[in-house]
Amino acid sequence: MLPQRRRRRRRQWYTLSVDTLRGLGFLFLFAVLAFLALGLYRGWQERAVEREAARLIEESRSLIQRLQGEGGKLADVRQEYQTAYQDFQQAEAEYGRGAYRAARDSGRRSVGALRAIFEALALPGAAGEGQFISLQGAVEVRRSAAGGWEEARNRMPLQQGDSVRTAASGSAEIRFLDGTLYTVRPNTQFVVTPTAAAGPHGEQEIDMSYGWVDLSTSTRASLVKTPGAAARVAEDSEAFVAYERLSRRGRFGTFRGGMEISSPAGERREVGELEQVTERAGRLSATRRLPGRPEPLEPADNLEVDMRRVERLGLAWKPVPGAAQYVLQVSRNKFFTDNVIDAPQRTKTTATLGVRGQGSFQWRVAAVGRDGARGPWSAPRSFRVTAFPGAAHGDGGDTTAPRLDLAEVRSYGTIFIVGGRTEPGSEVAINGELVKVEADGSFTKPVQLTQEGWSLIEVKARDGSGNETVLQRQVFVANP
Repeated sequence: MLPQRRRRRRRQWYTLSVDTLRGLGFLFLFAVLAFLALGLYRGWQERAVEREAARLIEESRSLIQRLQGEGGKLADVRQEYQTAYQDFQQAEAEYGRGAYRAARDSGRRSVGALRAIFEALALPGAAGEGQFISLQGAVEVRRSAAGGWEEARNRMPLQQGDSVRTAASGSAEIRFLDGTLYTVRPNTQFVVTPTAAAGPHGEQEIDMSYGWVDLSTSTRASLVKTPGAAARVAEDSEAFVAYERLSRRGRFGTFRGGMEISSPAGERREVGELEQVTERAGRLSATRRLPGRPEPLEPADNLEVDMRRVERLGLAWKPVPGAAQYVLQVSRNKFFTDNVIDAPQRTKTTATLGVRGQGSFQWRVAAVGRDGARGPWSAPRSFRVTAFPGAAHGDGGDTTAPRLDLAEVRSYGTIFIVGGRTEPGSEVAINGELVKVEADGSFTKPVQLTQEGWSLIEVKARDGSGNETVLQRQVFVANP
């Protein structure tokens, strides 16, 4: 028999263990309940996402049906309609396979684009101060200071008080009612100033927080304010305004025409053609000359290059008086974001590019003065790199017609979505109208037919050797 003390210790130890197990049991029960509650919450949240996706898909379908009743007006927004319709199709497919969050996001994009189309088709008085005419990358709009940011869309109108911002890879072109064209560069944010704060002559005005805008005015001047100064760009002028948020430094330059710069301290500068002024802490510098605009020499614009025959492509431009060096950019888009080549310190007026891959490219060049000031960009030139089968065999060239695959033609009243794929580098025309072909050969285009009854849609693919493949699809047009 165990001693009394040892039995007491065991009872104490045993008693302590029971208490501990009881506590662990409560913890386990709490964990199970928490897990069940979390599961219920996630299930509720998932069902909410599912319901939201279904609502957006239904709204998108309704808006598409309403757009079909717009008749000929839809021809002016074909590209935007195509994008919205593709998002709608994607939302339906994602919803069908249970990817409700992806379906919700696609539905939101479709509804946003369709609403923007309706705004663009509205009466001129409801069109706002201007609208987006071209977008690249991430561009957002906020309708009021208290509202949230939403994705910008082509044809989306801008009202007084709206804010615009671009991400590091985002750019946009905005046309205002007075004819002024703004090119908004990456990492830029500004507000379309309300009428109450408009300039003394009623010009269009923006209040820029940071970034860079290029603007080309028409018959009226335009005002651009930064945290340190204000620029009134004269009518029929081409200029830029930039403000660096970290250094708190502003730059104002004119490539054509003129502008007037004023600071809160009362300083003023008249900036003429090819001149620049900088601002720091509200103080304006003296005007400085900018180098002129380079003129490209070669290759010719819209050159086609067969990468199976050509390994290098030479670029050349006229020298600019007073230039110390040049900046050369080659890009796949007209905004020159995410450039293929960005060479900032070229001393020669020539460059040689290695032909590496297929696609359409644009290039431009600007001169930099001895003081580091950069002048205007040259007019961009484009070239296309292709690879035509058989072209390098020396057997008289390619004689094989290009492959052409068509997807099912989808009908929406008088609008038909035609898409497919051909050989990369080939041209595609639908009913005689050229279509943009992606680098992988894919293409898609909405086609509007107005004659009721049966009609033919003809799709023609043509490669660089002149070989053609023609396919036709018979469709029925049901006018509303």
